[in-house]
Amino acid sequence: MAPTHPATHGHAGKDNSTSSRQSSSTMTKLPRLPEGKPLPPLLHLASTRMSLRANTIPGSKIQKRALPRRQQPNSSKSQLIYVSASTPFMSVVSRVRKQLDKSLKGNAPSTRGMNLNQRIDLLHRDNGTKGGNGEAVVLGTGRAIEKALSIAAWFTEQSDCEVEVRTKTVGTVDDVVLEEEDEGFGDESRVRKISCLEVIVRLR
Repeated sequence: MAPTHPATHGHAGKDNSTSSRQSSSTMTKLPRLPEGKPLPPLLHLASTRMSLRANTIPGSKIQKRALPRRQQPNSSKSQLIYVSASTPFMSVVSRVRKQLDKSLKGNAPSTRGMNLNQRIDLLHRDNGTKGGNGEAVVLGTGRAIEKALSIAAWFTEQSDCEVEVRTKTVGTVDDVVLEEEDEGFGDESRVRKISCLEVIVRLR
């Protein structure tokens, strides 16, 4: 029967525990990292036009400017009608109709000096008072696009009108106001792109 060596195993276990205590004693705890401080506004944001959002700039807020409006055309044959999300629907319809009726009256030939038969013949001509060369342009941006679409759908159902719809993108400038102006950082600005819908209404 082979002799057993329990003392050997006990000695080995003792050596292992000793080596583990030595290795643990050599481990040192690193000091705690200092807490970070909020960074000042970055210098490269001093550009007058930025595409960054306000929440990426510490201590700043956005002030939106009014959308730039196109100048009304010099000709009375066309009129720009701007709509917002809160503009009454029938108010826009009335303004469009008023512009179309105005162009229709300007397109009608004069009947002064004509007798009844001549006036009737004039009404039956192809180029009589049918149609007109005027138009009304309804513009809506952002949330007002839905209102402009409803105007287009309404005039599409009118038998005497033809409707053209155009989509485009316009740019507007927003101010990025920095609160830490005492450090030499003034107000900045950014260009924001928004969708725009044009509805052109003409008489047939």
